[in-house]
Amino acid sequence: MALPARAGRLAREPFEGIPIVGTFFFNDGTNTGRFCGGTVVNSPGRNLVMSAGHCFDDQDARKNLTFVKRYLSKGTDAAADLDFNFLQLEPRGGKNVQDVVGGAELLINAGYEHNPVRLIGYPNALKRPLDCTDKTVRYNSTDPKIPGSFLRIECKAYSGGASGGPFLVKKGTGYGIVGVIGGWHTGGDVDDISYSSYLDGDAKKLYDDAVNNRQPAGRGVLGQAETWKHAEVLAGGYFTDGNPGDDDYSDLVVRWSDGELTLYRGAGEDEDNFDKEIRLAPKDSTFQHAETIAAGDFTGADTDDLLVRWVDGELTLYPDVDEQGFHGEFQLQKPDPLWKHAVSITAGRYTTGSKWTDDLLVRWSDGEVSLYTDVNRDGFHGGKKLAASDSDWKYAASIAAGDYTGNDQWDVMVRWKDGELSICKDIDQTGLHGEVQIKKKNDLWTKATVIAAGDYTDNDYPDDFIVRWTDGEVSLYPDADETGLNREITLVYPPA
Repeated sequence: MALPARAGRLAREPFEGIPIVGTFFFNDGTNTGRFCGGTVVNSPGRNLVMSAGHCFDDQDARKNLTFVKRYLSKGTDAAADLDFNFLQLEPRGGKNVQDVVGGAELLINAGYEHNPVRLIGYPNALKRPLDCTDKTVRYNSTDPKIPGSFLRIECKAYSGGASGGPFLVKKGTGYGIVGVIGGWHTGGDVDDISYSSYLDGDAKKLYDDAVNNRQPAGRGVLGQAETWKHAEVLAGGYFTDGNPGDDDYSDLVVRWSDGELTLYRGAGEDEDNFDKEIRLAPKDSTFQHAETIAAGDFTGADTDDLLVRWVDGELTLYPDVDEQGFHGEFQLQKPDPLWKHAVSITAGRYTTGSKWTDDLLVRWSDGEVSLYTDVNRDGFHGGKKLAASDSDWKYAASIAAGDYTGNDQWDVMVRWKDGELSICKDIDQTGLHGEVQIKKKNDLWTKATVIAAGDYTDNDYPDDFIVRWTDGEVSLYPDADETGLNREITLVYPPA
């Protein structure tokens, strides 16, 4: 499978194809056709094909796809620097695609300049794939709207439909793939010059997501880990009414170290979980003095409010917070040295039969745990001690309220200082009702700096658990329950 050993450019020519490269057919019930190319890449599941990202974007998604290897026609055919993707193929005849045709090795951070490089593409106007060999060079974008650096190759007549075709280099007795046609105006502005996004850590992360069958997080509205190192308080609640689809997903409020307060609108897994960023308060605002925040429906308006405990022990209620910001303010507690020791507060439905998430669970610095029921704009209406001072709760690092047991009686997820993770079940006025260990003490979970919970997926329960780690990585664990955290979705990747 060696590349042609001739100097200079091999003019493009139709050829019979190679097994690992093919094209896609679609049938959406009305139209059928062929589009883009793809290459089988080596993977543990032996079922991945790599192509161009723009071939499969949400705006132009084609349904009922079939990948045809080494396709030859017998008749008439019926985000720039991240323009790549991986597709999982179902087995056929009991075999995966790589078992049948082999695969190319995905080469990450392999550089821009390669000689020779074999470019294979499936232009729509031709009945056979094109084959061309030339060298690649680095092309740095001059358009600020399309930033990044790309691989550039000169091969004639790689017209529409060639996108997704591979940039192949010799690798042992087979091939390595260093790019796909896509990027810099989705593959090239002219037919005779093609581009590829550079395959770096982003490509490796996407590949890992495909291998592990994870929903990719991409570079959505949440941004980068370096920013999330500064997220100091999280609170999940229902603040917006513009969620996509039929479900009403929880939103996420973040208080940053500089005092900015941000609302991320929940959107479900099909939309990378969050789809809009809204600034509620600018940096250097008074929220830099907000020690902890709880989200709940304290006013009974069927939308969530924010309750803030300030560094001086004052407590403030902000009713009906939404995309337009704040709508009033009520002081629930004047500055008080006692409330300075309320190290964690979380709202939930702890009162048996209650309709609203208006009960407040407070963990104090000495290990005492208190429950305040039916909190509203008039203040607190009685409290009950659930755990005495000097209890084991003084070893709790953080808590997150949610319905993890699925019976409409809220629970609390506790991350302990030694990394243990447990669920305290069915908390109500009569006390705590048992604890289920989710993870034994470990070093990893001592790095789970900030946690929150909410309804971020499609089962309509607030049982999805969010973690901000010390390095700025953010993880979502959907459908957490007594059996564990089940699976992980990476919302913000760790630094490279």
